[in-house]
Amino acid sequence: MGPPATFVRFGLFEVNTRSGELLRRGSRIRLPYQSFQVLALLLEHAGELVTRDELRQRLWPDDVVVDFEHGLNRAVNGLRGVFRDRAEKPRFIETLPKRGYRFIAPIESDIPIGRRPSVVDLVAPRHRARIESLAVLPLENLSGDPGQEYFSDGMTDELISAVARIGSLRVISRTSVMTYKATRKPLRTIARELGVDAIVEGSVARSGQRVRITAQLIHASRDRHLWSQRYERELRDVLHIQAEIAQSIARHIQQLVEPEHIYPAPARQVHPEAYEAYLKGNYFRDRMTPRDLEKSIGFFSRAIDLDPTYARAYADVSLSYFRLGMFGGGPPEEMFPRARESALRALELDETAVAAHRALAAIHVFYDWDWESAEAESQRAVELNPGSSSAHDHYADYMSIRGRHEEAIAECNRGLELDPMSHVHRAHFGLILHRARRYDESTAQCRKALDIDPTYCNALWFLALSLEQRGELTEALAMLRKAVALSGSPHYRALLGRAHALTGDRAKALRILDKLKAMSRRTYLSPFDIAVVYAGLDERALAFEWLETAYEQRAWRIIELTLPMFDSLRSDPRWHDLVRRIGLPQ
Repeated sequence: MGPPATFVRFGLFEVNTRSGELLRRGSRIRLPYQSFQVLALLLEHAGELVTRDELRQRLWPDDVVVDFEHGLNRAVNGLRGVFRDRAEKPRFIETLPKRGYRFIAPIESDIPIGRRPSVVDLVAPRHRARIESLAVLPLENLSGDPGQEYFSDGMTDELISAVARIGSLRVISRTSVMTYKATRKPLRTIARELGVDAIVEGSVARSGQRVRITAQLIHASRDRHLWSQRYERELRDVLHIQAEIAQSIARHIQQLVEPEHIYPAPARQVHPEAYEAYLKGNYFRDRMTPRDLEKSIGFFSRAIDLDPTYARAYADVSLSYFRLGMFGGGPPEEMFPRARESALRALELDETAVAAHRALAAIHVFYDWDWESAEAESQRAVELNPGSSSAHDHYADYMSIRGRHEEAIAECNRGLELDPMSHVHRAHFGLILHRARRYDESTAQCRKALDIDPTYCNALWFLALSLEQRGELTEALAMLRKAVALSGSPHYRALLGRAHALTGDRAKALRILDKLKAMSRRTYLSPFDIAVVYAGLDERALAFEWLETAYEQRAWRIIELTLPMFDSLRSDPRWHDLVRRIGLPQ
């Protein structure tokens, strides 16, 4: 037997020095030989300058002829890509121009003290309690007014976002923690269910234009209070309060985050009424119905009117316009340009507005079909806020549409680690698996989503798609009937019409088709929905006629052409032509 495995840990990563592997939360990451050797040398001299000459000697002996500059840059950039690190704002590898590099993140190891340091034993073990994951529970509303719940919930969202910007910390997302609102479960139980080391809990009390927030950090398994604080400020200073709390929490997680690397407190103040309108906009946007999305746009617009430099309001209204376009709230040529205009304005005001990057990524995917820009914006959103489950979800969607299924599944898993109780992310994982043609796994994830929320129509939709591919058409029909009953959306009606056609019931399929055409004469309806029914009826000429109209309108769902539901059209040259023009993988 060889020597026992030794692990050197930093952030979410660890190096197994026996096997020579880099792991992220236990999952192996493939790393080129030169990149691993650079990492090994940097870790051996953690916190110290490693010169370019030292790297040359380690990686490329004198008898090896290479382009050293190109090779070293490629090796270091490979590491930065894996760590999602940036040269201009490094968290792991710092560049010392013309001299070399330095590993700056805190590390720990299980090597005994007293042995000669090498890549196998880097530092003496640290005996602090490890905190790698955290949940911010819903802040309790102490105002005495149930009508202020939106305010305490909004403050919870803001605090989660602030703490999630601690790059090396896994912070559970809003959807999952909100299931514990007003719960009396012991903190240790909540921590176990969410899979976290620590809990932040607190309260919000608002009186007029003043707000008081209390917060405390608790190590769950030890039931030990690590920090607590009370803040009372004017409402316009609320952004500073959130940043102060995040900074204080970070200082108590020294082994993961050094205080000097935390983002600075926001310099600007927020207009109190604009902030209140912004919170209401978020509240209605997250309800996801067309009517609520329209309400959210009204509140975000109010926030912008009161504070024309409010970057986050512009960023979030862009997501509302985007979602309204997806839900058929208006023609794509109206909704998506409005979403783009708002997102670009947000980034003019604040390049770090994550919601704006997410919105632009989605617009590039669903409207522009600009795949290179879509990936760049998706990566930027994850880079700015690695703790955002939505950012990971958007990136997974992009990779799935591009046919990069294994990468998409891995990214989806990262999002679910951050939001394990989210029916939205769980159902979307079902779609990602469906695109990868892993139908059994897809149905399992969709059923888990429906266990959390039996009325979530997207989960019913994605489940029906995979049930169809498994030949379980009766249950697929039942899922789609339920979706139609819950939402009345023409999108689900079209899918139901297609399902009837697949079972051989052409009469029912044609009746639904007639209803959809009648609706299209009264209000906007995506031509893609008509095409879906015709494809189910195997009316190819009419299906392609409506698909061409959908292409001309840039109807967002046309990117579904590569889904298994359109396999019957793949032999037709018109399918290949459409897919080529959109830029989808064939």
